[in-house]
Amino acid sequence: MSPRRLLARAFLRGYLPLALVVVVLLVVTAIAPSKIVRQGAADAVAQAAGVAVVPGGAAAGAPSAVARAADPAAAGAAGHPAAPAGATRALVPDAAHGRAVNTPAAVANGIRAGADCAGGTLQAAISPYSPSCVDFSGTNGGATSRGVSTSTITVAMRDSDMGSGDKKNNNSALAKKAREAGISSSPEAKKLTLDTLLAYFNKTYQTYGRTVKIVPYTGRGAQAAEFAGGGQEAANADALKVGQEIGAFADISATTQPYLDALVRQQVLAIGGLHLPASYYRSKAPYAWGQLIDCTTLMTSASDLLAKRFPAGTPAARAGSTALRQAPRKYALLVPDDPVYARCIAEAQPQLKAAGITFAKQIRYALDFSSMQQQAPNMAAQLKAAGITTVVLVTDPLLPYFLTAAATQQNFWPEWFVTGTIGTDADVAGQFYDNQQWQNAYGQSYLTGFNSGKGSEAYKAYKTLRQDEPTNMVDLVYQTLLMLFTGIEEAGPNLTPQTFQQGMFSWGPHLGAYGRWSFGPNDFTSVDDATEIYFDPRAISAFNSKPGRWVVLNGGKRFRGTGWPAKDPGAPIPPAAAP
Repeated sequence: MSPRRLLARAFLRGYLPLALVVVVLLVVTAIAPSKIVRQGAADAVAQAAGVAVVPGGAAAGAPSAVARAADPAAAGAAGHPAAPAGATRALVPDAAHGRAVNTPAAVANGIRAGADCAGGTLQAAISPYSPSCVDFSGTNGGATSRGVSTSTITVAMRDSDMGSGDKKNNNSALAKKAREAGISSSPEAKKLTLDTLLAYFNKTYQTYGRTVKIVPYTGRGAQAAEFAGGGQEAANADALKVGQEIGAFADISATTQPYLDALVRQQVLAIGGLHLPASYYRSKAPYAWGQLIDCTTLMTSASDLLAKRFPAGTPAARAGSTALRQAPRKYALLVPDDPVYARCIAEAQPQLKAAGITFAKQIRYALDFSSMQQQAPNMAAQLKAAGITTVVLVTDPLLPYFLTAAATQQNFWPEWFVTGTIGTDADVAGQFYDNQQWQNAYGQSYLTGFNSGKGSEAYKAYKTLRQDEPTNMVDLVYQTLLMLFTGIEEAGPNLTPQTFQQGMFSWGPHLGAYGRWSFGPNDFTSVDDATEIYFDPRAISAFNSKPGRWVVLNGGKRFRGTGWPAKDPGAPIPPAAAP
């Protein structure tokens, strides 16, 4: 093995826990433990619990797509053709268009709006995102799509190497720090959290006589290579296994673009995309769905907030040194050297230019976890030499770990503007960064629920079936399954990727603690709105009860697109850390 390969492996053994847990917003490690209990064990979780879902104060949402079709009054109110008095309506496949349409229930399987679900007229009691209650009787059509049978819906989940060659290493200093921070759990704990939430959704949501089963498998792909834009051959092999060998309807671990692309080519429903452009999702419809907000929407919102809070020509008031606080703002942009990110930056340029914001320095860095420690000092030196006051981060969450430390070493104290990409807006990420630097961080967050601790509906869902504690990653697992099961219910018994898409488009919008969720022809990701935030290294996080928290401004109100309020909410400015 070459010296360079040995150095990269040694580095990743030391920093993999942070990279693996935070870089992908904890999605991979939170959802995909090494081994997962098969469906029989998941069923046993629910059977052993035998606990009814407890009411949780859910807000009544709009009638779901299926319920609108089943309820003539709701159908008419929602702009759908109303049925004759006394008739019910149900969804049946429209073979000509590959979608579901309203038709008299006597013609199809028996779908009716119900009031006897866990949430009464809602399917779930604890969630304002719940579809309306649906009663179903009759046959479901059997094998309506690959991975769908009369009794099951098969969903794949890849457990792949981040590229270290040592997935079992748990002894590094950062691994220990990750465990102390609450972002690392045993495979058994992760497995139990996933299985319990799967049992909850199978028990609570309408799946038309089918049970969702998750089939884990060990992939050939290395996620570090895939995040850096490589690894396509191995990703293709993994997707081929999912489509042809496992025969899955969907995969909930599609967090890298190469793997997501490969799944789409196999016509497998792929959930997990991280900040891909809206145009990308449109081109892959109906198969590609985002775990995180698309970067087109993210950059539109971030550009508006940057222009309103850190306007051109004004002093850099949130910088960390007295000298920079007196200087007019001079902006820099840090972004991965990746065509996907480049597309979204290019889309945002006209909006930024209209606000008078230009980047005096742009650094496009290699999304290579093994070289970030070496890249960071040079980045900090370039930014300082260019007289930058305001650093706009469109980055992974590992880079600020090295960059903030390098900035302090070089006595460089800028404003840090966080756009909310891939976990940079997570409390636990900020807890790892240089806090003297990060106390000057400000920006937006689409991340929802992850910092809510025991107050989240994910935690409540787990507690309906078990009395022990879930992992701290419970919200990420829950939100993934919420997307999957919402689409399954809204599709009706004729489950295909096309009816899944139609059901998702018809379901929203819904408002709750996770923000505004909706889907549509230009929106294949869940959350639509963001909060305005600043980092306080002394505030206690609800996530792990440790110091370091993103504080939400504007009374917790959320905003969409260019809707940020013009009035500054007045976040406190910490004392300068340097002259």
